[in-house]
Amino acid sequence: MAASVIRARLDLLVRLYDTTTGATVDERNVLFMRDGVPVRPESRGAGAFVFINMGREDFLMRIDVLGFDRYETSVRYEELDERLPVCHVFLMPSENTLRGRDTLSFSGTLPFLKKIEAVNLNKPVCLTGDMNVRTGDISVFHPSSGGTIELDDIPYGLLSADKASYEKIEVEKMITPQSIKLKHPLEGAFAPNLQITRIVYGSVRNDGEYLLRVRDEGENTSYLVRYEVEEEVRFQVVNFHDQEVLQ
Repeated sequence: MAASVIRARLDLLVRLYDTTTGATVDERNVLFMRDGVPVRPESRGAGAFVFINMGREDFLMRIDVLGFDRYETSVRYEELDERLPVCHVFLMPSENTLRGRDTLSFSGTLPFLKKIEAVNLNKPVCLTGDMNVRTGDISVFHPSSGGTIELDDIPYGLLSADKASYEKIEVEKMITPQSIKLKHPLEGAFAPNLQITRIVYGSVRNDGEYLLRVRDEGENTSYLVRYEVEEEVRFQVVNFHDQEVLQ
């Protein structure tokens, strides 16, 4: 009798993060929907879920997690790594759950708005040192402690010297605890002491209604908001304690 062979293929890895802190979401009460149909990926802990042998057709993914707002995204495989397709999901804590004690919201409506996100101007993950011109490797250091730096494979913001804009970067690997290699060459100018910052993601509805939510950290609530109106990228400094709107 011939032995049967069962082949398993990883078709999607989903990683859940709290967008206000960058921490992984370990909540077990999670519901996934694929094109409106409930699906049950395997949990691998630390906010990671894997879809095995489900096929690689594009689909609309909806995720409901206890304590967070509902999340929807279109999974397009042409935008993912063919060898290891990973979808980073940044969840916004529910205001009802936190009762407004720990978060601040920035909301409004702007016609033709497509995307919105922000970086904290006062809380960098690390600072840049020097760049190796030949390899493109960048040395990094902690702004205060000088301790070990850990950067994940998620996008970060590289603030410009004047802090009026930032370039989105992705780390391919940590070469050493104080040196990184980027997935793609920088498009903007590089200089020492630039801030590498964590990105906080917001939501935008079809009518241009937007929402950003961040942790209330007292005085450190000045963020540089990056938003896309049609094909134009704009930046605006926002203090979340003030009643501001996008211009």
